Amino acid sequence: MFKNLKWTAIIVSVVYMAVGVLLIMYPQASADVICDVIGYSMIISGIINIATYFMLDLRASLFRNDFVVGVVTALLGFLVIYQKQAFQEIIPFILSLIIVASGFAKIQDAIDAVRLGYKNGWVYIILSLISLLIGLVIMFGKINGNELLFRIIGIGLLYSGISDMYSTIYLSSKIKLFVKRLEEAEKEARMKTSDQVIDVQASDNDESED
Repeated sequence: MFKNLKWTAIIVSVVYMAVGVLLIMYPQASADVICDVIGYSMIISGIINIATYFMLDLRASLFRNDFVVGVVTALLGFLVIYQKQAFQEIIPFILSLIIVASGFAKIQDAIDAVRLGYKNGWVYIILSLISLLIGLVIMFGKINGNELLFRIIGIGLLYSGISDMYSTIYLSSKIKLFVKRLEEAEKEARMKTSDQVIDVQASDNDESED
């Protein structure tokens, strides 16, 4: 389950980076192309969420919304592609919202890192603040000129993709280490309990022989 979620996050990060590079290199690209990129990215993300849901075992899939989120995301992707004109005016807002969401995701990573007992959770705070700042500037900054606006959006998406991938890979290694230590502790506890049971049984046997 965890491995599937990790690869989903990495693929989404790669999509962010690809869209970011395209917007930096071709800021004058038509709104139609941008809608296509956003739409297909959402469809891919939705399909990944749906696949992740079906790959989980029953216990892991209970009370999770991967299937619903995947279906809704994919449907929104199709809507963006087939209703381009309605979405062209709000493209900058949608992309800035994605960047802001990436910032809040890294805040959650910071909280998770602290809960796992690692003191360098502040790194995620810094990464998240940069994402939030870029997203809010795009959302409310009244940037003049579409070319400059889309270059800044591209920089924001590229940064979000890189920082999200770093957060995912780094945090996943810490989670693996935490789970390994937890499993070792549980194994030790079971062994001690087993030894205690054996000692008690041996003591009872000695007393019965007397």
